[in-house]
Amino acid sequence: MTSRMRILNIIDRKPVDRIPSDIWYTPEVLDLLMKHFSVKDQNEVYGILGIDKIAWIEAVWTGDLKDKKNMWGSALKEVSFGKGSYTEVVTYPLKGSQDEKILARYKWPDLSDFSFDTLCSDCNKNKQWARMLSFISIFEHYCKLKPLDESLMDLYLAPSFAHRLIEIILDFEISYIEKAFEICGDLIDIVYLSDDMGMQDRPILPLDKWKEFFLEPYSRLIKLIKGYGKKVFYHSDGSAFDILEQMVTLGADVINPIQYRCPGMEREKLKKELGSRVVFHGAVENQKIIPFGSPEEVREEVRDNLKILGRGGGYICAPCHNIQPGTPIENIKALYETVAKEGHLYL
Repeated sequence: MTSRMRILNIIDRKPVDRIPSDIWYTPEVLDLLMKHFSVKDQNEVYGILGIDKIAWIEAVWTGDLKDKKNMWGSALKEVSFGKGSYTEVVTYPLKGSQDEKILARYKWPDLSDFSFDTLCSDCNKNKQWARMLSFISIFEHYCKLKPLDESLMDLYLAPSFAHRLIEIILDFEISYIEKAFEICGDLIDIVYLSDDMGMQDRPILPLDKWKEFFLEPYSRLIKLIKGYGKKVFYHSDGSAFDILEQMVTLGADVINPIQYRCPGMEREKLKKELGSRVVFHGAVENQKIIPFGSPEEVREEVRDNLKILGRGGGYICAPCHNIQPGTPIENIKALYETVAKEGHLYL
């Protein structure tokens, strides 16, 4: 069975030969893996480790980055965390504003600033993998335009402004998805939706506020994607069970990353309450076990996830966040060797 078939079959609840796997990592970890295995291509790494990769694809933004701004006009900076770095937003173009007139004058992203030929080229380069269109978001993009604290306060203090800004972001995301399918069609298998709605111990928003602002936009996005006959992958970190349940009810096919140590996100609860309706992606604990555990502890962690989330199907085994620099190579190998060798035992 090919990797692409294994991923798509598990999402469709069709037979597979074993539970599939995926990998998320930082660029530093990929460099380390290629050096360790003496290869020059990430696909070779996936082959060596037996990973059924979901390939991320996107239309490349062709805007001018000389001023170090993204397509939303947010200034960016590489922020080091010691062994690596992340690109972070450091200035927010709509900071301090709740005036809808500014939204009417603002220079929003335009589809002409994206290379959809690159999107199709990436699809063809990754034919051996399931291919996922990214990065579709609403509130995360909102938080590129305004700081998180202001973005949250808008929902309470300036609801008309917030609804209008959300509408503008949604309209762009819809046009991006439509253009991607117009150009690339069946080369795309899955669409990635992402809005982090959970903190480590509780949701960022109460459910009624989420419904007020995000239920209808996500209903429109999912209906659009399903209209093309494609799968919906939804990402939210942290403790956000009620919102995840809403997304599953709307039609999400896969939820990620399953931080099961957060309250309300226990694996047994998720499997019992959502397991018949959605596929779980992630769950291998990446705050303590993958970076700091022993290889045997990693293997036991993988087995627990295979047993709890994978029993009867409906699970793609992966870390619950990017594997970080400093993670022992032997722990990464233990993760994927266990899935490859034992993934058939838990179906």
